[in-house]
Amino acid sequence: MELTNHKILIVGASSGIGQATAIDLAKKGAKLVLIARSEDKLKEVLESCEGSGHSYFAVDVKNEKELDDAISSSVKDTGEPFSGFVYSAGQEGTIPLKFVKSDFLTNILQVNTIPALLITKILQKKGNFSSEGGSIIFISSVMGNLGQPAKAAYCMSKGGLVAASKALALELASKKIRVNCISPGMVTTEMSSKILDSISEENIKEIKKMHPLGIGEVEDVVSGITFLISDKSKWITGIDLLIDGGYSAQ
Repeated sequence: MELTNHKILIVGASSGIGQATAIDLAKKGAKLVLIARSEDKLKEVLESCEGSGHSYFAVDVKNEKELDDAISSSVKDTGEPFSGFVYSAGQEGTIPLKFVKSDFLTNILQVNTIPALLITKILQKKGNFSSEGGSIIFISSVMGNLGQPAKAAYCMSKGGLVAASKALALELASKKIRVNCISPGMVTTEMSSKILDSISEENIKEIKKMHPLGIGEVEDVVSGITFLISDKSKWITGIDLLIDGGYSAQ
C-alpha cells in the first residue's frame, strides 16, 4: 500500500502500537510527525523509520497548548498540511469501583480520550489539514465495547473514543475527512507484558481463553491502521474495526 505524499501525525508513537505504526507507515513512503512524552524513545523510533523528512515533538498529551504549537510548527516549517492522524496514546487502568476516585477518572480521560478530540480540533485550523481530505484513526480497545469487572473507568475512556469517532465522521464528512476507530484485543506490547507479569497464571489462562485466536501481535493491528489511513478505504468512515482475535464474537 503506497503512502507517498501522505503526511501523518502519530500521537503515542514512542511504544507499542504507535511505534509499530510509525515504522510501517514510513516503510510505505509516508512522511511522519511523531508525538509522545519521551524524547529519548521518540529518537529511537525515528531511527527505525525508513525515508526522510520525519520529525518528532516531545509533548505531554495533557498540554493542549504544546500540542497546538507542535502541530502548527510542523505545518509552518514544512509548508505541508497533514492528511492523516493516528491517536494511539493511552494508559491502562484496573480499579474496582469502590476504590475509584475523581482524580483517577480525570487522569485516565485526559490521556485516553480528551486529547484525541482536541487534536482533531487543532487539525481543523486553516492550513493544518489537507483541503483534499484524509483519514483520522482513534485507537480504542475491545474494552470500549465490552465490560469487565474493575474496568469501568478504562472502558468509559475507550468507549468515548468510539462514540466521538462516529460523531466526528458525520461532522467532517463534508471536508472529505474520514474518522474511524480501531478496537484491539490484547496484543503483545510493553504495557500488556507488565500486566501479565503482575497477575496469576490462572488469570493469564483466562485472558488467553477470551481470545479464541490467541493473544495478538502489534502487526495485526497495524495492518488495519495502514488500510484505514490509506486511500484504499476512501469510502469507509464512522466504523469501529474490532481486531481482537475473536474476543467480541463470544
